[in-house]
Formats: sequence, C-alpha cells, structure tokens
Amino acid sequence: MNPSDTNDPLDALLRDQNDYIEDNGFTARVMGALPQRRRGGSLRSAVLLCATAICYVLAIWWVPWNLLRLGALLSFNGQALLAYGLLLAIFGSLLWGVIAALGWEE
Repeated sequence: MNPSDTNDPLDALLRDQNDYIEDNGFTARVMGALPQRRRGGSLRSAVLLCATAICYVLAIWWVPWNLLRLGALLSFNGQALLAYGLLLAIFGSLLWGVIAALGWEE
C-alpha cells in the first residue's frame, strides 16, 4: 500500500481539475479500433420474442384458474396462494420485460 504522503502529479492533476486530460489522440485511436456494433440481430430478437411468448402462454395455461377465488385466498389455502403467486410472477415478469424493452438502448 502506498503511503498517503506521496505526491503523485497525476493524482494531484485528477483531484484539482475535472477537465479533459490531453492524451495526444489515444482515446480516439482506441475508440476507432473497437469493433462496430452488430446491427443484424433481428433473427435473434425474433427467436427470443417467440420463445418468451410461448413461455407466457404455457405459464398462463398451467395456472390453476379454479383456485383463483377470493374465498380460497382468504382461507389461506396453500394451493390458492401458490396459484396467486404464479399469476403475480407471470404478470410481474411481463411488466418487467416491457419496461426493459422500452428502456433498451440501440
């Protein structure tokens, strides 16, 4: 560990000013050498969308709808609580997915 009394000029420069530090084009060269973003991900997006839709349909199909009554929930029936939890998880993940899709940066 470095002693705290060491006077490093770079530390002082970074601490004292918040301006851009001239690097003789190093940052531009690094950014230019990075690979370009892939734009052709439409097949991947379509496959993921179809798989997600199939999973939601199957999850909704498997919900025990006969247990989704208010009386069963108020009686603290374990199966009804599980059914309501499953339904809450389905709609919560759907809402989360929509929010994530709307916030996706291209």
